[in-house]
Amino acid sequence: MFAVERLESIEIGAEAAAGGEVAVYAARARGLGLPFVATVELGGDAISDLDAIAEARIARAASGHTYIAPDESAIADTLHWLGRFPAMRGRLCVATPSAIRAALIEAAMPALMRNAIGALADAHPHLSARNVTTRPQLIGGLAVFIAVLTCAVFAPFAILATANLLGAVFFFGVSALRFIAAGRIRRRAPIDDARPELPQDDALPVYSVLVPLHGEAQMVPGLVAALDAIDWPHDRLDIKLILEESDVATVAAARSLAPRAHLEIVVVPKGGPQTKPKALDYALPLARGEFVSVYDAEDRPHPRQLREAYAAFADAGPDLASLQAGLVIDNGDRGWLPLLFSIEYAALFDGLLPALASLHMPLPLGGTSNHFRRAALESVGGWDPYNVTEDADLGLRLARFGYRCATLDMATLENAPTRLWPWVRQRTRWFKGWMQTWLVHTRDPVRLWRELGPRGALGFTLIGTGLIVSSLVYPLHLMTILVALTNPMNLWGDRGAVTAMLVGANLFNLVAGYLAMAVLSDRALRLRGRGREARGLLLLPLYWLLMSFASYRAIFDLVVRPHYWAKTPH
Repeated sequence: MFAVERLESIEIGAEAAAGGEVAVYAARARGLGLPFVATVELGGDAISDLDAIAEARIARAASGHTYIAPDESAIADTLHWLGRFPAMRGRLCVATPSAIRAALIEAAMPALMRNAIGALADAHPHLSARNVTTRPQLIGGLAVFIAVLTCAVFAPFAILATANLLGAVFFFGVSALRFIAAGRIRRRAPIDDARPELPQDDALPVYSVLVPLHGEAQMVPGLVAALDAIDWPHDRLDIKLILEESDVATVAAARSLAPRAHLEIVVVPKGGPQTKPKALDYALPLARGEFVSVYDAEDRPHPRQLREAYAAFADAGPDLASLQAGLVIDNGDRGWLPLLFSIEYAALFDGLLPALASLHMPLPLGGTSNHFRRAALESVGGWDPYNVTEDADLGLRLARFGYRCATLDMATLENAPTRLWPWVRQRTRWFKGWMQTWLVHTRDPVRLWRELGPRGALGFTLIGTGLIVSSLVYPLHLMTILVALTNPMNLWGDRGAVTAMLVGANLFNLVAGYLAMAVLSDRALRLRGRGREARGLLLLPLYWLLMSFASYRAIFDLVVRPHYWAKTPH
């Protein structure tokens, strides 16, 4: 099976569009006096390089035969060359660019797989999650565990109080960052989709759109309709539907589509971790664009989002590596869970991420609607195939290499899970990926500090560490207050002053945390005229408890199956 099936060649011109690619190249074969073949067989020993795949004009088989797909402008030169070397006629065949490209990619499949699975780990092993922990981390973690266990036996109150206070510091840090982000929203105007200054067609380069899918056959028609609506010249649009070889239903659904000149199916063979970042790494070398975006199956991006992204890249220097579009939940009216999801996304994508970008701190990218300067993406090793929140890891890695990320106004609509268990599985994977990212990037704290600088290191501490710790300690905060309320006399026992301090700190943290999230969410929702959704903030304490449950579940998952990708159904 070919790893890539071309639905229709991008470069066959008006003649091919009218008569079909096969008819055009069969006619050129007759004009050259050469045989025409519909399929290309290179043989098991054939070698393919990526430049040849990009051109898709010539392929050499292991048997010595050569397949060509000449442009109309090359016919005269080819006839002249054949006149000088008539013996070559016996070794030449004409084929379509589609057939040549598919054969070249099949020959390159082992190299593509090696690149997708091992490129980052080979080039930057200290930045890969292939090994979840290093030996020093294991030794240090074991020492901490023994110390905590010993203290829990001989001084349980002391260890509980210490953990509580340490967690409170991070909890308050996250709240403070949300207050800062809310203050910056206040100075922003409501988001307006009108962008008359966006570049015109003649200024646009080739833009690649990567869309990984798995188990989502039912999503294919709607997805392709949304991608077809993208306002970008189709002769400079390079869409890749990236599918797993084992996902027979989705592959069949994609192949049943009507041919589109700007769309290509990429089938990833079995091997290595079956994760979204591995699929993206496999397809990236096949992309033709100078700029690359990533979307999920359920996404409906603003039609002009690519134009806004390209305008931002064009106005900035090469240090701008990535742009994150806002994600707006479109089914917030389908129940309390998607409503809270919508609030959370508004606070993150329209509040926190723009604030981090303006503060020159690392951005934990979202898993979709990312736009990349391809050269920068490749220079940092692409996505980590072993990290199950590859987006957050990539945002931090870009920062460590000296790049910066920013945000876009034109959003992407998507749906949130409406059932609790799919939400829990998705959130467990997110927390597990955050933990992977934290373990990877704290292997050498001194190097991390040097590469990020004080401001970047502070941002990573507040986001990378703070969100994990605050989720883990949230139940402890609630518990200490409930215990104190149920038995107030505890405040006046032997440890009354310490207990009172813990209760006071936790109560302050909870009030500050709820207030920060409420102010940030409300202002972020109003940017897009969705202020009425803020009513869901009344359920925020319950939502945070669910996130805490997912975070503890993620710890177990990290130990048992660190690279397992729990796919969210759509």
